[in-house]
Order: sequence, then C-alpha cells, then structure tokens
Amino acid sequence: MGLDMRDPERRVRHLDFHRVDIAHAELKPLLEGVDVLVHLAAIHDPIPDVALMARVNVEATRRVLDAAAAVGVKRFVLMSSATVYGAWTNNPIPLTEDAPLRPNPEFLPAVQSAEVERLLSEWSEQHPGVDIVTLRPAPVLGAGAGHLMARVLAGTHVAVRGASAPVQCAHVDDVADALARACTTAMSGVYNVASDGWLDPDDAEALHTPRLRPSLPEGVVQHLLAFGWISGLGDVPPGVVPLVTHPWVVANDRLRATGWKPQASNEESLMATADSLSTPPVWPWVAAGAAAVALLILGEETVRRYRRRTR
Repeated sequence: MGLDMRDPERRVRHLDFHRVDIAHAELKPLLEGVDVLVHLAAIHDPIPDVALMARVNVEATRRVLDAAAAVGVKRFVLMSSATVYGAWTNNPIPLTEDAPLRPNPEFLPAVQSAEVERLLSEWSEQHPGVDIVTLRPAPVLGAGAGHLMARVLAGTHVAVRGASAPVQCAHVDDVADALARACTTAMSGVYNVASDGWLDPDDAEALHTPRLRPSLPEGVVQHLLAFGWISGLGDVPPGVVPLVTHPWVVANDRLRATGWKPQASNEESLMATADSLSTPPVWPWVAAGAAAVALLILGEETVRRYRRRTR
C-alpha cells in the first residue's frame, strides 16, 4: 500500500495507492492490516514556511505513529538523514551510529529529523514489541536527483573558499536496497547508509564540469545566501554552509553486517548527478550582490541625511 499527496510516476503491480495528506487524513482505516510501515514523508529541503515544515515533518509523524499503534504495526522503518549528526570541526571521521545527534541549528531539516528520531525513540519504549529500523543516509544522489544537497555536492552553487570537508553520498539504488532489506530482514536499530569511504574535496571538485562558480570566503557566502534566501532571489539557505565546510561522513559497517553492500561509489553517484543537472543561472547571485551593494549605498546615504537633519 502507498500513501502520498501525488500520484506515483509509475504504477507497479499489486500497489494499492491512496492519494492523501498524512498531516490531515484519517490514517487508521488506511493502515488496517499493515505489518510493516515505511515512513518516507518529509520535506527534506529547507523552505521559507517554517510552520509548514514542522507540520509535515514532526506533527505528521506523530499522527503516523498514533495510527501505527492503533493498527498494531509489527515493524516501523524510518528514513532519517545523516545530517542529524551535524557538520562540526570536531566530528570523528567517520561517524558511527553511536555518535551523538548534534544537528546544525541553522539547518532546519536536520533539526526536525533529529526531533522525529526522538519521537520514535519515545514511541518505541511504549511499544516494545515493535521492531524499529532507522536509516540515516548520506545525501542520496543519482541521475535525476535535484534536491538541495544534490545540487550543492554536484557543484552547481557558490563554493566556500578553503572548505576542506570530505564528500560522501549514497546512490539512490543502494538506498532503495537498504529500505527493502529493512522491511524483509531481521534487523533493528539505527543504520548509516552510504557508499564506501569518501572523497577528498579536491578530488570531488575535479569531477565537476567547469562552471561559472566563484569561490568566496565563508562569511561572504553566508551573507549572500542569507540575502538571497530572505529576498527570494536564491533557493539555498545559509544553513547549508556548515555542511560544505565541516566533516560529517559516516561509517556503513553496521549495515554491511546485514548483508547489504553498496554497488555505486561516491564518484559514480556524484558524476551521475552532475551529468543530469543543468547549469543554474548566474543572475540570482549577480542580482543578490548588486542588491546588497545598493542597500549598502542606500544605508550610507540614509545615515548622511539623518546626520544633516540632526545638525
């Protein structure tokens, strides 16, 4: 059975699909008889509407957990994210599943993913008979991936000068295989999902198609992204900067021990993603920079006028 707000692009045999919004629909009748529930519904890319993100990511998860308890689900599989570890200068390389959750507070999807994991942990204590499987994938890449981290890692946005964070990802087919294994294999707990190893940032940069992508100091990138995000000229929030400047790569040993094995390397996933992404227009950055200069000039002129009036 599948529940989603949009029809699937391709219908598979034996799929009983219902077009519903889990944030509002009555879920219990739809989940009657379900043994394994896979929770994928979430807004993974930041959006300006913070309240909507919380309603979909956190409150809707509460409703799903309530319905799962009501129908007696035997296994609950959650798709979380490796961003819950946070990107910090003192992170071990690699991070294991036992590392504390320290999401970067400016990157809201990671903060909400960590909150969802906390809700699931509390729920599991109240329902000890349910197998809980939490998957924490690295950025999921592959042909057709167009989400925020796919665009950032594929090199379609402004680079931070001097950033030295290693690059790691997970191919969408390997993540799908991990999901299938989580549904059909006797496993429980938390599992990182990622390709083997990681790439040095210089090696990752060498895989990118040459683009007009200026490398700027971290503070400048923060200010430009903030201005673009607030003004609506840009679609990348400043909270993404730590994810490209500090390490947050993960170990996949625990998932490998279940028999799972990644088929795609970091290089293959990154190149497949970059090849399918078109070069973004440069005008948002030019416009943001020009607007920032204009505001600075306007601000200085306003100060001068104010001083003349006060004299």
